[in-house]
Amino acid sequence: MWFLKRFFIFLNVTFLFWIIANTDLFAIESRIGVTFETYESRYSHYTKENWFFKISNCTIKNESIRTNLNDKNQTDSFSVRRSVVLQNSKIFFPLSNCFTGFIETRNGSPFFSGQIDQKFFRASFGHRFRPLENFYFLRDNNFYTALPGIDQPIHKAGFLSFKWKDWSIGTYYSEQEAKSKPGIYFISPWKLFEFAYSPEIKKHYVSINFYSDQFGLTSPKIVSRIQTLGQKKEIDGTFYSSISSQKLEFKLTGYRGKSEDLFALDPDRSELKGKAQLTRLGIVSNSYFSLEWIRAWNRPLEFDLKQSDYFSSDILQLLDSEKKFRQDLDPSSKRWEIIAGKAPIFYDFFWGGILLALRNYSNETIGRGIYYGLVRKNFTIEAGQEWRINGDSITEGKWSFRLNEFWNLEGAFLFQKEGNKTDSLFEARTARDETSLIFTDRSSSFRLRLLSPYIAFTVSHSRRKENKNEGIWINLQAQFIF
Repeated sequence: MWFLKRFFIFLNVTFLFWIIANTDLFAIESRIGVTFETYESRYSHYTKENWFFKISNCTIKNESIRTNLNDKNQTDSFSVRRSVVLQNSKIFFPLSNCFTGFIETRNGSPFFSGQIDQKFFRASFGHRFRPLENFYFLRDNNFYTALPGIDQPIHKAGFLSFKWKDWSIGTYYSEQEAKSKPGIYFISPWKLFEFAYSPEIKKHYVSINFYSDQFGLTSPKIVSRIQTLGQKKEIDGTFYSSISSQKLEFKLTGYRGKSEDLFALDPDRSELKGKAQLTRLGIVSNSYFSLEWIRAWNRPLEFDLKQSDYFSSDILQLLDSEKKFRQDLDPSSKRWEIIAGKAPIFYDFFWGGILLALRNYSNETIGRGIYYGLVRKNFTIEAGQEWRINGDSITEGKWSFRLNEFWNLEGAFLFQKEGNKTDSLFEARTARDETSLIFTDRSSSFRLRLLSPYIAFTVSHSRRKENKNEGIWINLQAQFIF
């Protein structure tokens, strides 16, 4: 009922702005939209709203469609969800000078953003329109958008850059990172390389985006994307690289950052305060053969003994010398290593195939499974059961239906037997993480996601095995373009 009431208000406001936009003199496009988000569990509850109106007379070119880089099939069990793929959806003749305005409210707080584009410079201010595509750059962790043509929400900032052809160099202000000392940034053609640095807090952002088709290379298809942020010697980020041909595909992915982005299914993540890392290598063929290697670790935040007033100096020295020993005994520090493979025992192009699976877990546990898989041009389905030698068992599956390059419906589920001793893998879409793989001990997990130019809808549900606490997270985004 809450969503229906809000959506009815959205339709009425949309009609009002449609009347206003049709009287606008110079706008090439206008958009009105809204995001509703809610999370509900036994111990936690929150809701979020983000209403926005965008108007622009700038060139609509290379509009961002948030979908997968692996457009051709999405068949493998180690697919990595991406945030942005550029699709040429609309192209108009460029304007020498143009302006884009963005009015929004975030949980009732109003914000205004603007951007001016000219042949030799670009300026923007407010809470949108960051020039870098780096996912971590000045982002607002409480909001995000999955709609094409809408910039990601950021904290209050201002940007000014000078352009020459496709090169750009500029400076920026940020209320959180560059308030007293301005930051600098640099962007190369095709955004092949992006860099930003804040001298105030000594924090940098780096992005590398390589697509072989930009250089006229048709085969094999190579895609590589690195996004990092760093402060002093601490560097976090994501890495993705894919080399694919008609018959074979190699993928290497990596993540380093917050534990809550790699080991949780819902926003109720207060118990996951630490650092995590993931490396994943996979090989898959069009005949359902696949191999993958995964290594991950999770480490809680360390307590700074030197700032403690409860121990004398000699005790502190003794505890510090035993630091490594204490880390080895810490049960909350975990490491995983998985080597897995799948091979068909029966394969038919029309009916699909029966797959045998084998997984070797780091705790000397072997998992054997049988799965059904069907791969078509526009959809894939895979589901099955795994039994482990330690008595664990899981039932898992996933699917993806792609109507065209703009519409995609995907989902996944995982059911674990009560008392499982080994955590399982679940490919759950997360809003702040470019990889979708997580480790979980939840007894059940489910997600469903719809992506389109006008609506983005995500629902996920999970149940904890300890106390049966259930959590459901729903995010609905919609926009009307006129």
